[in-house]
Amino acid sequence: MSTRFAKYHGLGNDFILVEGPLMDAARAAQLCDRRRGIGADGVLTILPARDGGAAFMHIFNSDGSVAKMCGNGIRCVARHLAESRMLGESLVIETEAGPKRCQVHRAASGLVEAITVDMGPARVEGDQHIEVAGEQFAALRVSMGNPHAVIFGEASRERAGKLGPLVEAMVPGGVNVGFANPHGNVIDLVVWERGAGLTEACGTGACAATVAAVRAGKVPAGERVQVNLPGGALQITVGADLRDVEMRGPAEKTFEGVTEL
Repeated sequence: MSTRFAKYHGLGNDFILVEGPLMDAARAAQLCDRRRGIGADGVLTILPARDGGAAFMHIFNSDGSVAKMCGNGIRCVARHLAESRMLGESLVIETEAGPKRCQVHRAASGLVEAITVDMGPARVEGDQHIEVAGEQFAALRVSMGNPHAVIFGEASRERAGKLGPLVEAMVPGGVNVGFANPHGNVIDLVVWERGAGLTEACGTGACAATVAAVRAGKVPAGERVQVNLPGGALQITVGADLRDVEMRGPAEKTFEGVTEL
């Protein structure tokens, strides 16, 4: 069966974007295979809106599991809808984590340069003591529509690659694991993503890390915080009550094609 697709990425966190109908999980995993498929961290399917939004976004992780929310992915969908359907600069995208309002920012040339997403309120689920690989540390559990465990300290790909899968396996259903180093108005962050492993960037992970850092008094509330990820930087603002979380960052289209897989 032929399927038209577009390839997008947000700071290197890359996606295969298709307009419905929804494929099955095995096919999504096959398409994400970087040697035998197109290659991606996930598949984003644009489906008809359920409650008055511009569209509904369905998310497959690269292993075929389903995610309720994806911060980098929703910016890619917002750009695609704004450009392909001429929907204007403000639109609502529905997700399993609720509707998210997106604002598309254009340069003087008319090209899209960034998308701001109202991510809604964070849900702080409490502290968790973790002991893996001979190490003990505290994590803060934060939900941004999908589950995160934020660990302060060294933020390196080596550490995340070693400890991330061990922490993910400790939590029933899995969890995204963020290794965050806050300093000033900046957070250095590497995320081990549930269902995808190490990625270049994680939008909901950047939001969760900023929520945790604001709650701990490590970065200021109500101010834009730069979250540095391996693939680049996102700008995150979190209110003092942790209910207003805003994410701003780029989304880039790299190519279009047709697959027979």
